[in-house]
Amino acid sequence: MNIHPLQQRQVLAYTLLTSLVICGLASAIITGSKIVSFGVNFPFSNIVFSIFTYPIVDCICELWGKQVARQTLWIAIGSQVLIALLIQLSIVTPHSSIWSLQTEYATILSVSGSIIVASFIAFSLSQVLDIFIYQKIKTWSQGKWLWLRSNISTYIGQTVDSIIFVSIVFHASTHKLNIIAGSIVVKIILSLLMTPIVYLIVIGVNRYLDDQSYAFKSNENELQGSRVQA
Repeated sequence: MNIHPLQQRQVLAYTLLTSLVICGLASAIITGSKIVSFGVNFPFSNIVFSIFTYPIVDCICELWGKQVARQTLWIAIGSQVLIALLIQLSIVTPHSSIWSLQTEYATILSVSGSIIVASFIAFSLSQVLDIFIYQKIKTWSQGKWLWLRSNISTYIGQTVDSIIFVSIVFHASTHKLNIIAGSIVVKIILSLLMTPIVYLIVIGVNRYLDDQSYAFKSNENELQGSRVQA
């Protein structure tokens, strides 16, 4: 079966971007319990989220619309759950008598149920909100000001994500509010730093697809109209 080169490019571009989101979520379930400090305290997974999830989902929303962005969201969450289950299965599977690293292996890779639940609830709710706000601002701005919709939607989404995730995972910690504040600050800073990368991805992929995407177009009707004219 012959596939049009443009369709092949669409599949390749979408697959690469979705793979980044999956990698971000997969690593987050392992790194979510480690608190790091760079002037403020926050889970290391915040760095991963701020680079590989929200900005990339925004790029997908810009290029193909909110329905495709939501599709990516559920694919990534499903992959995260599967990876977490496989990790736990590898831990509980009886180990060989000639392998003496079971304790260390379990200590490093063990993912608590609270992290899985928190990640699922926080990411799904915050990303649905992020995509909704992103698309509303895009329609309102008539496809202009990518930097505005990307940052505002990400700020709001990641704030919700931080509050939910930290409140569940670190509910018993006396430093919970400090971790939430640190998480929000770091995510906002990284989101701002990622803005040029978002532009590079959107412009690059849009040109790679010969302008056959939603990029810088405010709605589906406008996109269809441009295709008819072409």
